[in-house]
Amino acid sequence: MKAGFENCYVNLPLRYIYNDPEYLDLFIDNSIQPELGLDCLGNECMSKDWLLYVRDRLVDAGLKCTVHLPFLDLKPASLNPAIREASIDTLCGAFELAKIFSPQRMVMHPSFTSWLEEPLFERAYQNCLEGIARLSDSWPDHPMLCLENTYEYDPGPIVQIIDELDRDNVGVCFDLGHWHSFSKGSEKGDFDFWFDSFAPYIKHIHLHDNNGSKDDHLALGQGTMDWEHITSRIKELDPLPSITLEPHTRDDFEVSIQYFEQKIARSLF
Repeated sequence: MKAGFENCYVNLPLRYIYNDPEYLDLFIDNSIQPELGLDCLGNECMSKDWLLYVRDRLVDAGLKCTVHLPFLDLKPASLNPAIREASIDTLCGAFELAKIFSPQRMVMHPSFTSWLEEPLFERAYQNCLEGIARLSDSWPDHPMLCLENTYEYDPGPIVQIIDELDRDNVGVCFDLGHWHSFSKGSEKGDFDFWFDSFAPYIKHIHLHDNNGSKDDHLALGQGTMDWEHITSRIKELDPLPSITLEPHTRDDFEVSIQYFEQKIARSLF
């Protein structure tokens, strides 16, 4: 990306680099800072020597990074003790991997099951609260841990978690594509409600597009999200949060960066 976007990143799962090293070359050659996805599907990305190699390549290129903690099949709020414990143990292990990269931000899915009726939801909420506290305690001076909205029907549980934890290094990652699709934002038109609820806590933002029916991770401008209004609201935040673009294909990667630089970044920076 262009100079001046020091707090901007693009998603890059470690497994992508492992399977095709040219992805790392692409980011380095274009001075693009990655949000490293730690959600490897096996042990292929777990070699410490290989992780140190990736880190050293980024450091030598003068690139910072953020990390996205594992989320596939993880449920820190689970009502099943075995699933809950395995999820928290996996996330604590990911914290150890994250230390290698000295990330500016870490992103985590609380993964609430919003359709649970009371009192089951309250039990799941307490499980999530205790799990995140335990995770945070495992690395007390960790970089900002940003809780990302996924399937939540409203922003309340995430806000309540952060308020109850009351830690300076835990905030929100507002994923706009998830709000638009999973949380039915395209139908409800409630972006301002979500934004106003999250605003005091937003430390990081995920940008990708969709048409509201599913989480397509389209290139920016290729779905139905109102980027002009969204950008105007983000601009109100002081300081501005860090931002990660989340395209899922090479074509969307190029379109998203161009759209971001021409239509969004000019208003923000």
